Amino acid sequence: MAKTLEELNELFKLVRDEDIDTLRLIERELHSLVERKERDEATRRQSDAERASLAKQYSNVSIDPELLALVGIHPENPVQDDKTLIRDAIARRLSH
Repeated sequence: MAKTLEELNELFKLVRDEDIDTLRLIERELHSLVERKERDEATRRQSDAERASLAKQYSNVSIDPELLALVGIHPENPVQDDKTLIRDAIARRLSH
């Protein structure tokens, strides 16, 4: 959600009189937050594109977004581990 100029000025007033060390800490935290949000957005866009591709390729199969989100979440793990996670999620969902 975009902030108005007035809201941003209020935020700046909160930190305007802080010392340099505090301002540098805030800067590092903001930079880290921006990087994290950019990664999250890129991941979401990639996931959306993958979901659309799968939906097009397998139009007769319903794919739960929560299950799709499990695929590849641990790239350092063997594919078999991801398959196990997916099977477990499916089993839990079917048992409810």
